[in-house]
Amino acid sequence: MRFLGALLLPIVLSCTPALAQAQPVQTCQLGDLRLESGEVIRNFRMTYIAFGALNAEKSNAILSIHGLQGNHNSQTQWAGPGRAFDTGRYFVIQPDTLGVATIDPDATTSPTRSGLNMPFPRFTIRDMVKAEHDMLTECLGIKHLVAVSGSSMGGIETLQWAVSFPDFMEAVIPFVPMARANRQGNFIWEAVRRVIMIDPKWRDGAYPNDDPPRAGIGVGLQIQSVVGWSAAGYEENLATREQTHALLEKDAKATGERVQARDWIYRSWAIQSHDISQPAFKGDIAAAARSIRARVLLFPNCQDQLHPPREGGVLEVAQHIPVAKLVDVNDPGGHRWTSSPAPRALATKEIRDLLDRIAEGKPGISGPRFPRNWTRPDFCPG
Repeated sequence: MRFLGALLLPIVLSCTPALAQAQPVQTCQLGDLRLESGEVIRNFRMTYIAFGALNAEKSNAILSIHGLQGNHNSQTQWAGPGRAFDTGRYFVIQPDTLGVATIDPDATTSPTRSGLNMPFPRFTIRDMVKAEHDMLTECLGIKHLVAVSGSSMGGIETLQWAVSFPDFMEAVIPFVPMARANRQGNFIWEAVRRVIMIDPKWRDGAYPNDDPPRAGIGVGLQIQSVVGWSAAGYEENLATREQTHALLEKDAKATGERVQARDWIYRSWAIQSHDISQPAFKGDIAAAARSIRARVLLFPNCQDQLHPPREGGVLEVAQHIPVAKLVDVNDPGGHRWTSSPAPRALATKEIRDLLDRIAEGKPGISGPRFPRNWTRPDFCPG
């Protein structure tokens, strides 16, 4: 059972022995954050942790972005001595992104932490990227990054970073991303929202913080978990029906305790309409991809049922980004493949090779654009 802990990954990461020395949480006060809708989030703050040391030139920073349910700790598996983002060389910044759905009362501004709750203005993936850019430039004085990376929703943001700020980084490294939202994802996220909202404790989103709809968010997010692993992943990890039901019950309870329902809903709204080609490229995703100047190392998974590479536009952008490489990890861990040791080792090797090329002034990315065993670039094999 290689990745049974993946279902509870955000919790497991916080107590892994290698991560025992927690990094102090820093706070960046950014004042008013103007959204692309024209609305303004007042007194916006962003929290983050960082590993390694920022050099005098401020030229060795990597931004590492968490997913929909995650927080600043979620990407820590990639940062450290000898890891993909070697903290002996790089300054790795892991923010709590806009609207982060944690119960931490001091984290980045969200609908709940603003005190506005459901009247909080809706925001987009592009707004999230803009907030991170403001944090880097205004609070840390960083004008250029070695790389931007992220998982899941963080992978979506990573691709948007490459379009919104094409000269700000040398490389972008998205894990299980999407270039555009797909219909299945929209079905899943709306189903989760409806389960949350039929919990009597939802109260039209005006619930008190000490009595949230824990059952709604806990059970609702199991709909998303259905496609977290591939079908083969479930068979490999769970031996009996009873074990399957026990895992569901355990994860539903844990999720209800750690995920803030209001904030998760707002973040799911940001994903559901996202498309890197909007509004600047008017729906032309190939044109958006061609505008990217950074080197792009893509890590989709053809067994990912939540962010399928073809339907999420990843295979299309991989054909048009000027300098790109797609690494198909092809793992039954599905959307959660990053908790599987073998593909994580593969990703680490690929990332370290790319970062070495950048450090040595070498152009491009090692290897072919698509895996050599692929017969066509617009469909996953098999």
